[in-house]
Amino acid sequence: MNVIARGREAEILDAGGGLVLRRYLDRRDTSAEVALHRHVAAHGYPVPHLVAGAPGGMLLERVEGPTLLEALVSGQVDVDDAALTLADLHRRLHRLPVPPGTLQGDCVLHLDLHPANVLLADRGPVVIDWASGAVGHRDLDVTQTAMVLAEVVVAGIAADSGDVASSPVPTDVVRRLLGAYLVADHGGSPVARLEEIVARRLRDGMRPAAVTAAAAHLRTLVGT
Repeated sequence: MNVIARGREAEILDAGGGLVLRRYLDRRDTSAEVALHRHVAAHGYPVPHLVAGAPGGMLLERVEGPTLLEALVSGQVDVDDAALTLADLHRRLHRLPVPPGTLQGDCVLHLDLHPANVLLADRGPVVIDWASGAVGHRDLDVTQTAMVLAEVVVAGIAADSGDVASSPVPTDVVRRLLGAYLVADHGGSPVARLEEIVARRLRDGMRPAAVTAAAAHLRTLVGT
């Protein structure tokens, strides 16, 4: 199978018949991700159809369309519309019923909902890459998105980010997107859980200097 896309942790292979195989480089157990993917799909959230779990990955519908990031950079989508799309996807996700056994007040979280993980299909935006999905407070999700954008603003895209790192992404575009996202109606606070997200990103191996600078940048923008 031909590799059609690469990310930091996984590669996407053409499985034929309108399907792709998402295969993790570390061949991890994907049972929890598969279960959450199926849960959000069952409640109408826009995700690729999941055909089956596979060893170290999963077999999925191949969704045609540019990423929100590609559309933003090419000018197909403007900054305000991109911010509204991200905010709307957050609100819709956080309104879903939670899986059985979840603590009261928790929401379903994506925890990596940024423009490169949204495909603009004919049927509308489709959210991919649920590897970090979990349940918890919605502010964690909103803050994670803000931190991803802020890190690009202060330090650029990390070299180990896969295909997205090889494409020119103007910093000013991301800066304006971050500003628009912070004031959009995403239903949460982008800084209330900032320390938790900083700790999480450091545990996940993100660039320490970029994480620290991005957190400071967010605090300045929000005025805290």
